[in-house]
Amino acid sequence: MANFERRVLVLDSRYEPVKIVGLQTGFVLLYTDRASPVIDSPRIIRSISNAYTVPWIVRLQNCSPRNRKAAGPRFSRQNVYLRDGFRCQYCNWTGSLLNLTMDHLIPLARGGKTSWENIVTACKACNLRKGARTIEELGLRLPRMPVRPHFNSTALFALRYGLNSHNIPEAWNGYVDLSVSNRLNEHRILGRSDDLAGSGNSLILGQLPAVG
Repeated sequence: MANFERRVLVLDSRYEPVKIVGLQTGFVLLYTDRASPVIDSPRIIRSISNAYTVPWIVRLQNCSPRNRKAAGPRFSRQNVYLRDGFRCQYCNWTGSLLNLTMDHLIPLARGGKTSWENIVTACKACNLRKGARTIEELGLRLPRMPVRPHFNSTALFALRYGLNSHNIPEAWNGYVDLSVSNRLNEHRILGRSDDLAGSGNSLILGQLPAVG
């Protein structure tokens, strides 16, 4: 488990999290007037003659939020699994991550590409059964056709840093959305495959969020 007790949460001008840095970096941001304190802490950095307080959270000066929606999330195995709810798109199987794979709807040998629109999550049994055939040849119908997901990067900040309710400093609560990371952490611990899109916070229209 990551230890965030010696870290500083950095916010942008809208008080949205942008990164997590070490105490020394947080100290430099604060005392070079590049950031202002948001929540104080009892943590101290000492020099030969002085002692300096390092807050739990700092807010960057003149830092506007970045619009990352245009570029979209990066393509990765975890993001495909997140988009598809850790669920086989052929038989609806859920379970251990060890039994999940990525499958090409149009096989590579037949000109298919490794892209958001041609890749789905599949269990190993369905992947083997499908082989080099298309879903049309097998008479399969997907619950939804795969597309590039859109996401709220603020809600996925915790995923990027491995934050969850078990390791987040108490002072950071209220500034970091843990809804997705807690569900993913639960899945990893219990081997469950709950559809995250069914949670109270809809982060993708009809789909799951992805890690940017």
